[in-house]
Amino acid sequence: MATYTYSTNNRIANLEPLSKALEQHLNRPIKVESYPDVPSFIQGIKSNQVDIGFINTLGYLLLSLDNENMEPIATLEVKENAKDNYKTVLLGNSKKVGNVDSLKSDSEKVAIEFVAPGSTSGNLIPRLFLSSIGIQFPEQQFEKVSYAGNHKAAIERLIQGKTDICAVGSNEYHRQLQIDSSLSQSTSILWMSEEIPLGPVLLNKRITDSEKKSLIGFLSTLHKTNPEALKAVKDGWSEAKQAEKFLPISDHYYDNFRKVNGNSSNLPEILNFFLDNLFR
Repeated sequence: MATYTYSTNNRIANLEPLSKALEQHLNRPIKVESYPDVPSFIQGIKSNQVDIGFINTLGYLLLSLDNENMEPIATLEVKENAKDNYKTVLLGNSKKVGNVDSLKSDSEKVAIEFVAPGSTSGNLIPRLFLSSIGIQFPEQQFEKVSYAGNHKAAIERLIQGKTDICAVGSNEYHRQLQIDSSLSQSTSILWMSEEIPLGPVLLNKRITDSEKKSLIGFLSTLHKTNPEALKAVKDGWSEAKQAEKFLPISDHYYDNFRKVNGNSSNLPEILNFFLDNLFR
């Protein structure tokens, strides 16, 4: 069982209660590992080093470009009445970039801060939106493109005037807004995405059909049989805070998501750009 590190959390402790319960369920030992980042995790998957993987949405889309080893079997399902659970917020400095029109017309004078190359809400989704409004090559069309390392740092850099706009997850934006309500005056929401589907649980195709069926059943009832293990998993991913349970899925679960703001044609190009330029 494996995942990837975000910021300073390798998430091993978040998966250990689940792995111990799964050991008893499958009657076989399970080792939990964490890769330094999404690219190295994908490489580990392609090298057939992972049997069960917990990956983010961007990581899965990258993997699906050339995926032979794994299949998605489940994801965390967010409760129906959840609001602003996992979205991208594109924030602008109110004095310099107040709306999308000014962003489009003056992009060459604008500095943008993404979160990290492997971030779904802080890199992939905003790039899909920018592509849909004509900014298909941020590195060429913006004055400066940089990465803050995490969502909180991206917002801080915007407040400090070190960047003109930033793209972050909505949960961190709302968290910072609760801490400092003046954030709504000093920044402008240029765009907010629809809810982003959470990343999948991946299963190696070498796992037998009977074990696959057993594992899906185990995850589907975890909220009833072992809510503590489910909570530990949720605590490892901020976007999973409002999730209620695991939902069985296939690759088709992400079909609607592959289209952002009426634009789908540039997703493969953006993903390949990531592979060629950001993940080397």
